[in-house]
Amino acid sequence: MKNLVRRALRRFGSYSEGYGAGWSLGGQPRILFVSGMDGAPLRYRVLHQAEQIALAGGSWMLVRDTESRLRECVQQCDILYLYKAGTTLQACEAVQTARRNALPVVYDTDDLNWDERLVEYCDLERYYSPPDVVRFRRIFREAEQLMQSVDCFITSTDYLAAALTAHFGIPAYVNANALSQQAIMRAEPFYRRRAAAPPRAPVTLGYFSGWPKAHESDLAVALPAVRRALDALPGARLRIVGHFERSALPVDLREWVEIAPFVPYERLFAEIARVDINLAPLVDNPHRRAKSAVKFLEAALVGVPTVASNLEPYRLIDHGRTGMLAANEEEWYAAIMALATDPLRRRAIGDAARRYVLEHETTSVRAPGFANLLRHLIDTLPLR
Repeated sequence: MKNLVRRALRRFGSYSEGYGAGWSLGGQPRILFVSGMDGAPLRYRVLHQAEQIALAGGSWMLVRDTESRLRECVQQCDILYLYKAGTTLQACEAVQTARRNALPVVYDTDDLNWDERLVEYCDLERYYSPPDVVRFRRIFREAEQLMQSVDCFITSTDYLAAALTAHFGIPAYVNANALSQQAIMRAEPFYRRRAAAPPRAPVTLGYFSGWPKAHESDLAVALPAVRRALDALPGARLRIVGHFERSALPVDLREWVEIAPFVPYERLFAEIARVDINLAPLVDNPHRRAKSAVKFLEAALVGVPTVASNLEPYRLIDHGRTGMLAANEEEWYAAIMALATDPLRRRAIGDAARRYVLEHETTSVRAPGFANLLRHLIDTLPLR
């Protein structure tokens, strides 16, 4: 097992985001990932699942959806695995080649990327020009067209799997986002440092933002309670890390808020370890309900407790034991204050969260189940 982990980590460290390599070392099955994505989405839905394949003894390759070699690569695989691939000529030819060779075609997604209502759910008309919104709508329709041609879906949550099957009438399976071996190793020293240090005062609340123009409305869900908590806790601050418009904050709150630049993944755990309470609020709409609990998983690795919206992505949290859930302003305020005023409880919940994710939410834990699912698909697909 240790040799497999080291081999997988060497592979991930050798190529930018996993693109550009040949087949990984390993046996069967051979999974050909095709995508045009980069960053965190690719990391969780391709690279971390590729690590699961490697840990289970299989092999994989990742090719961009625009590469001319794609059709040739399909000839060598057991499953064609599309992760939000574009409707490029190369991707469409790859699907046709898989069909001719009776290979299963799987589509993986971690959001409602076929649904034009994302324009509404993500408030795109507020942040983007009319031509950009038209382009987004076209991308959603093209994704829907490609998704109609596959044999099944693999996705990150039960909510999303149900939505996919309801819309397309195609089977959908769940392999939830998992923490990689590399993430665990990167987080370990920061957890140990926090565990050895005395509780900090005053407390710092943390919010970790990703894509631009995507998180201001989520944080707004918790801001009324955050404002009350900061007013009640002498010296307390809110630290936002990532893409976030300061103008989206109420004027009277800005003096208590620090906004730090977006950081690459290798520096993320150091940033999370700087805060005492991780905030994970979500707007209540189908797009947010389809999300996964990555913010909770990553904070848990360094022992930072999370207060999250009581919606599907975060209901893996055992309220009061591995984190806190909140559905309205009073619950948000009560949860933040319960942790902010009790350092022993903060530590206990943070430690319980870490134990939970290490026992249930890692690539090594998920590898056998994912490998079994892929073998099942090879044995039973294509269905059409």
